[in-house]
Amino acid sequence: MKSGRVSQLFDITGKVAIVTGGASGIGRAIALDLAESGANVVIADKALDGAEEVAREIQSTGGRAVAVKTDVTVRKEVEQMVQRTIEESGRIDILINDAGILGTSAIMDMKEDDLDSTLDVNLKGVVLCSQAVAPLMIEQKSGKIVNIGSSISSRASACNMSGGVADYCASKAAVQAFTRSLAMELGPHGINVNAVAPGPTNTPMHKGYFEAVIAYYHGSVPLGRLAEPEDISGVVLFLVTDAARYITGQTIHVNGGLIMVD
Repeated sequence: MKSGRVSQLFDITGKVAIVTGGASGIGRAIALDLAESGANVVIADKALDGAEEVAREIQSTGGRAVAVKTDVTVRKEVEQMVQRTIEESGRIDILINDAGILGTSAIMDMKEDDLDSTLDVNLKGVVLCSQAVAPLMIEQKSGKIVNIGSSISSRASACNMSGGVADYCASKAAVQAFTRSLAMELGPHGINVNAVAPGPTNTPMHKGYFEAVIAYYHGSVPLGRLAEPEDISGVVLFLVTDAARYITGQTIHVNGGLIMVD
């Protein structure tokens, strides 16, 4: 027997969601899941072709989606993304900060431009997008913000068995700290802010090194496999529903048990 209360808790029909980095990987999976659950989705990505492809995929099944070319490191483009969303749907209920890039080198080999690029996309982009939607959510007295972090890089000395990429590790740890601070500021306005920290996930961004480390992770992850993007998107979907209305300022690690934290 279906419960009306339970159905309402998980219902996001008609909610308006922005997904940055939504053209591929985890962002794509999140956009598809949100749309299938009834949300109107804005796919924001520098790769407009990819974002449009995801939008068409959603539209082909009767969902509502638009693609917006957005560089999350540029305030003007972020503001235009928000304005386009308001023009299309009149409000913003959900922001998923998924846009991110990997670091490139060990500390002693790291170039200043590489450091700037990693921090700009992975941290500054999260801040700019959150700043852009917060006033609207405050006015509505409701909203859900979910930042995508990283389980390994935020908790360990390296994000893969080859070591290095300290800029990436620092940026993802910073996202978790920012999540807690933003949750404190926005909580009194009825806004939930959380982070999801994936472990090794089978996405295009990781294809460059996955063949070398896939066996390592299969042996190290208690559940015996890498995550698929849908493993992450399901947790995000839960966090944007009213079922998670009393959860804020938290980082949920989704890594198959590779790193277990209290």
